Amino acid sequence: MKQFMACMAACALAITLAGCASSPEKSVVREKDMEKMLEQAQGKDEAGSYEQVKEELKKYDSYKTKLDNKKLKVTVDVDARVEVPEVEKLSVYRVSQAKISQRFLDQVRKALTPDVVYYDGNKKEARTKSVVAQELREVEQWLADARKSGDNQMAEEYAQNVAELKREYEEVPDQVNLTDFPSDNKIQSIKKLYDDSPKDTFYSWLHSLHGTGDVYYGVSDAKDGNIRELFVQNSPNYGNCLRYTSGRNGCATHIYNANVGSEVPFIVPKKDGQEPDFMESGIENGNGKGKGDGVTAKPVDNEPLTLSQEDAEKKVNTFLKQLGLNDYQCYEKGLCAQMVGDALGEGKEGQKYRNVYRFTFLRKLDQVFVNNLSGFKFNEGWQGNEHVKKMWESETIVVTVNDSGITDFYYLSPLTIDKTLVEKSRIKSFEEIRGTFEQMVVIENADKDSESEGSVAVKVTDVSLVYTRISEKDSFDTGLIVPVWNFNGTVTDSYGEKKTGTVLSVNAIDGSVINQTLGY
Repeated sequence: MKQFMACMAACALAITLAGCASSPEKSVVREKDMEKMLEQAQGKDEAGSYEQVKEELKKYDSYKTKLDNKKLKVTVDVDARVEVPEVEKLSVYRVSQAKISQRFLDQVRKALTPDVVYYDGNKKEARTKSVVAQELREVEQWLADARKSGDNQMAEEYAQNVAELKREYEEVPDQVNLTDFPSDNKIQSIKKLYDDSPKDTFYSWLHSLHGTGDVYYGVSDAKDGNIRELFVQNSPNYGNCLRYTSGRNGCATHIYNANVGSEVPFIVPKKDGQEPDFMESGIENGNGKGKGDGVTAKPVDNEPLTLSQEDAEKKVNTFLKQLGLNDYQCYEKGLCAQMVGDALGEGKEGQKYRNVYRFTFLRKLDQVFVNNLSGFKFNEGWQGNEHVKKMWESETIVVTVNDSGITDFYYLSPLTIDKTLVEKSRIKSFEEIRGTFEQMVVIENADKDSESEGSVAVKVTDVSLVYTRISEKDSFDTGLIVPVWNFNGTVTDSYGEKKTGTVLSVNAIDGSVINQTLGY
């Protein structure tokens, strides 16, 4: 199961740029009171109308200010345009997680790969004697090294691993022929799959993570030279998603990752005519002159990108319309470089990338984006004798395109709009929101490294009023969509590491600061 452990280790939890540690100074908001917030939204206090806020913002060509807190070692530079949606009202909605249905899976297969035969993906991941033998050789070498160095504790652990691998070697088949296992293309209960095949390492791994969830995993035989994988996950612990990926050079990632994720992995923006910068992944550019891990990335020559971005976007819009995904609009788009095949360390020729157009779509309600990209709800702890770990990530659609058509389609954490709680919400003035921001941006980004000699530099470049999903009290599976002010830009820590995204989110109804990691 080494590949699954590596897969899980690679699943990074997205966190907002604003820290979630306890504040060194008094916080503006000590508790989140959802009932009181809804009362404010309905106009039972002094909150203003959205029309008043739009009128107020006419005097803001831009919002500029500079803050310097030497005690907390934070500087803030704001030079931002302030954007508000041109709508008559903002509302509050109750939402819940939506499952991927069998009907939707069938629609995706028909739209993307109507003539492709899929096979059971667990057989692609099946452990054979050659796989186990390779792991056995590695662990035996580790055991020898540990004994030679006198590390008795590690030697004992390695010895146990060697014994387990030897037992497994006797049980696994010599080989597995994928084409002997055509898929029925049905979403099935993980528990049933596990109960029917308890020795199947893939189903055992899924069952340990998702318990009562559902799954579909299909792969093609790649006889036409194009590898395709299609995966559906409905998990009460890790969320719901559909992922599709294809390519002539291997898939960009293991699409059966437990975390839903909000991005297509191993992909970076690219300026036309320039080499992509994969240094954040520890991978050098194709010229091999960087100071990374000594592995170079080179472009593939069998997956061209010659069509225009406009034509690519037309393909994507037609595809989403086929699936009935009409409530989403393009939020970001651009030329990108995507690692393929050896991005996961497979093969001996080094990492490779292909050029694609990437399109990110978000839901629009009342013609306002529901932007939850900076975080998600995460809950982990003990409930009685049971350790519970749950996450609810951001609803997103990501599609990539090259000359061969749609190469990736990720439909992540879909929502159901259950009820309109407040039709015409009242919200606070921007002057009050601005005051909250200027106090809390310093507190939330205070340098927590007492030994650091540097300071944290915050730069805000735009401020936008959008919708965001927040959590309801005592409920993991439902949330509220509310209007929030997102202050976006970059945070550079005291060691020079820079992160770009949402610096701070402030609830436009009650002025509370939203911790995107906790979900409220």
